[in-house]
Amino acid sequence: MKAIIIGAGEVGFHTAKLLTREEHDVVLIDDSEEACQRVNEQLDMQTLCGSGASPRLIKAAGIDEAELLIAVTNVDEINMLACQIASLQTDCTKIARVSNPDYFILGSELEPKDFGIDLLVNPEQLCVAEFVRLLKVPEAREIVEFEGGKVQLVSFRVRQSNPFIGVSLAELDKNGLLVDIRFAAISRRKGAGARQSPGEAAQYIIIPRGTDVLQQGDEVFVIGSALAVEQLLRLSGIMFNGHLERVIVAGASPIGIQLASALEKNDTNVKLIEANQARAELASQMLKRTTVLHGDYLQFRLLEEAGVEEVDGFVSVTGDDEDDIMACMTAKENGAQRVLALVQQPHYLPLLARIPRLDGVVSRHLAVVSNILRLIRRGQIISVASLHGINAEVLEIVAGINAKIVHKELSSFKNKFPENAFIGAVIRRERLIIPTGESVIQPADKVIVFSMPDAIPVVEDLFAERRG
Repeated sequence: MKAIIIGAGEVGFHTAKLLTREEHDVVLIDDSEEACQRVNEQLDMQTLCGSGASPRLIKAAGIDEAELLIAVTNVDEINMLACQIASLQTDCTKIARVSNPDYFILGSELEPKDFGIDLLVNPEQLCVAEFVRLLKVPEAREIVEFEGGKVQLVSFRVRQSNPFIGVSLAELDKNGLLVDIRFAAISRRKGAGARQSPGEAAQYIIIPRGTDVLQQGDEVFVIGSALAVEQLLRLSGIMFNGHLERVIVAGASPIGIQLASALEKNDTNVKLIEANQARAELASQMLKRTTVLHGDYLQFRLLEEAGVEEVDGFVSVTGDDEDDIMACMTAKENGAQRVLALVQQPHYLPLLARIPRLDGVVSRHLAVVSNILRLIRRGQIISVASLHGINAEVLEIVAGINAKIVHKELSSFKNKFPENAFIGAVIRRERLIIPTGESVIQPADKVIVFSMPDAIPVVEDLFAERRG
């Protein structure tokens, strides 16, 4: 597949990296020579330096032969114009990152299709939705939903008090605790005495089998029906917040204001802290029921006055990674039970996944990339989610009518299905099936697969429609 990516920021770079890894023909356009040089040094692909809204450059990039155009610069207008220019020259799929909600608000005469946009990606809305999900499940480090929330993948850390420590997964299943749910993966820290090479990951991933035993400090990923996931987490000592009473938001950034707005609509008592007086005044005008406090969110005294000890969650979304991490650590030190941070730079994610006192992070670039991936995958894949802190993806894929994997027991694929991938759930006509070796995938089944990146091409091939 030939693809053109406009914008060499973290989203554009990460998307280009994934596509080139799968041997797609990718051309990247960016107006920064430094950004283009970074791409040339790290990826095997063509770059063009100049404006992403230049008809000449879009033509030179090969738009006539392209199947996909992804416009993800930090400037909405460039992304929209690039899609409009491309729509005049080709019928390829066009994806645009647009952050300003004013362009396509409900009731607006403008629609994405007016600019030739096939898929609109709003980073702020994606991040807000993820923060709300994480706030509702204390101790959950990540939540991915499928089928409108009926099926969930949730990760959580195994605390010292977890009653399942030392218990094998086979025993849990035997005792009836794994009905409509499965363990998809375990992220485990390498032994304290183990020698670690420079650049080597401190965690390793286990695709679990029945003999595997949970250990304190593990981060586990479970997938199943929403009810089964909730029951397992409750048995692990993790409670759910059906209604969020009080939340503190640090930072009157676009995400901070949208998050406060979403929470106050659900009758949550929200306090927003902003260090910049002008932004604090603007937030106060935009928000109806949120209490806006002007001050430094790193000061113990202000956090104490805001009642940080009594809130259901503290969320820092200032837009500065270091400030957001420090704000969460300060809030935790001052009594906050649950702290969540926005992360802009992807290189922080593996490190933050190992900080026990940070309860969860939301990555802006991963949120956007996950949305984009569902359209750039070949075959029958309808959604993809990249996970924080571990190099893995969750695929929601439709089995092709004559795909290799259909009409056969899964046990027959023992030597064909990748060891570092796992079929977590099957959805057949809105009914959830947790598969076993005797299960048979039927055409049009929606199948949720947890996979390491190097296994994805094999998984795609097994599920893809075969020609002829």
